[in-house]
Amino acid sequence: MKLINEQAIIDQWSPVIKSKTNVLNEEKVNWLSKYCHFHKLNENVYNNGYSVLSQLNGIGPVAFPANPNGTGTPFYNGATGSGDKFPSLLPLAIQVAARTIGFDIVNVIPMNSPAGVLPYLDYVYADGKINSAVDKAIMIKVNIQLTGSVGFVKGTTYFVKVDDSAANNSVIKLIYVGKSRIDGYSIFRVFDGNSATSSSVAIADAFNSTSTYELYAADGGTSATPLAIESDGTALSGNQLRKTAELVRALEDHIFGPTGAGPDDTDTWSGHFTDPNYPESPMDRSTGETTYYRTMNIKTYTKAVEAKTYQIAATITTEQIQDLSKQYGIDLVSMVENALVNDISQAINKHILTRGFSLGVTNAVQFSKVELGQQGSGVTGLNIDLTQTSGTPATVTAKDSYGNNVTMSYANMSVVASNNAENYLTVSRRLYSRIMAAANIISNRGGRGPANFVVTNSQLATAMQDISQFTPAPFTNTINQNNGSLYPVGTISGMTVYVDPNMQWNDSRILVGRKGADDEPGLKFMPYLMAESIQTISEGTMSPKIAVKSRYALVEAGQLPQTYYFTLFVKTNGNILG
Repeated sequence: MKLINEQAIIDQWSPVIKSKTNVLNEEKVNWLSKYCHFHKLNENVYNNGYSVLSQLNGIGPVAFPANPNGTGTPFYNGATGSGDKFPSLLPLAIQVAARTIGFDIVNVIPMNSPAGVLPYLDYVYADGKINSAVDKAIMIKVNIQLTGSVGFVKGTTYFVKVDDSAANNSVIKLIYVGKSRIDGYSIFRVFDGNSATSSSVAIADAFNSTSTYELYAADGGTSATPLAIESDGTALSGNQLRKTAELVRALEDHIFGPTGAGPDDTDTWSGHFTDPNYPESPMDRSTGETTYYRTMNIKTYTKAVEAKTYQIAATITTEQIQDLSKQYGIDLVSMVENALVNDISQAINKHILTRGFSLGVTNAVQFSKVELGQQGSGVTGLNIDLTQTSGTPATVTAKDSYGNNVTMSYANMSVVASNNAENYLTVSRRLYSRIMAAANIISNRGGRGPANFVVTNSQLATAMQDISQFTPAPFTNTINQNNGSLYPVGTISGMTVYVDPNMQWNDSRILVGRKGADDEPGLKFMPYLMAESIQTISEGTMSPKIAVKSRYALVEAGQLPQTYYFTLFVKTNGNILG
């Protein structure tokens, strides 16, 4: 939300936040200022809203103390005011914000209500519709691959038919354009087929869960057989096209062709990546004068945002409060509240990092499929994971952002011809190469810039600290070799490196990610109540009970939030330091 007086709010609250919490990061101070503004407005409603307070059980109308009636009347003879006032929750909320390191790797957008709608736009190549039989879209993207290692051929025509029992019975003609650079789906140009019924068949009719249509390499002839489609785990009936077709996104999958395909507008349309076999050039004047514009469309989506809850409580006895206060001068209530805040902060941290790692797995799997084609079972995908052992690479299983278990293979860490040239320093040095490769993959697939943070465990962070001043092959870094800092430990090529103390020593994953602007894709932390403290008294024992509740939404914003994260797997056999 862009506030009209946003800078005034920041100017009002930032000095308080910096002095009370020692938080100096300007981005964190800015969103905390907006959160404090929203929260203060809500508290003012309760503190000054007399009619609201008077309706609460056990609380009467708020009353001010009476003014002294002249100098001759003692002040203590005047009417007393009410003592009911809601406690301020801002100090507790700021404590959570200062402790939660996950806020440093995601954008924080405060909410002023427990629910809302997050809108976002998408730009697609349309010039028609998926569900129209007459006005068909010019391009579609479908999750189909041919079996084997050959796959679809760019510029080749394929035919969608019910069967091949009669000649010239195709209902849709497709020309293969290439693969989506994000998810590896196949992209086709769309034309009407040769059948008399082709004008009555929409793309959505040919590609759906109950479709009886099949794909052929030629049109007509009774001896042709349908092309075999690679199974991706979904239920298929023979070779039928029981897949969902969708429009092609223009920003993520730019296609050469819709703006003009060569001097005569007849060149082969090509996918996102530059292909030296298909040079690109615009239309000449005469062709441009006689060619209709192909059009793009804007699709608007909305995502419901609901604040979810973390809560924790603690009970202390009256004797504990009295004894610790009088004997040792300890404010037990504050200490317990501090422990509850820490527990909430740890839970939020784990939630943010869990979603970040799973999105990174999704991007790594899609990158593996796209870069080497992986048309079928005969092609192995590409990955940049590492293993310290030689021989056949091992595999690792992890959950992606959809909750699916995916398996990836490690690449051998030893790549030089002579093992005499290898030692644990050179092996550890390759961590940096892989991290920088992941950063550039994010830049390539996200399209808005390289990664700017890294999260890993203590083992891999130790390896980075150990070789941070590796002089035979120097690289830009500010990794701290002192053991006094936990978050963060330094930077590498402009990326801040964080250590997650909750990761096991052998949990050698690395999350490389980009924290962009509020309007870019990725994870968005949207707090409604950062932390609210509630204190009650037990009726039986008269002992106080303290509860802390946090309500927020963690939103995966945009069409492709996974492109901002990449998860690396490193197999170290328990100790990368040798």
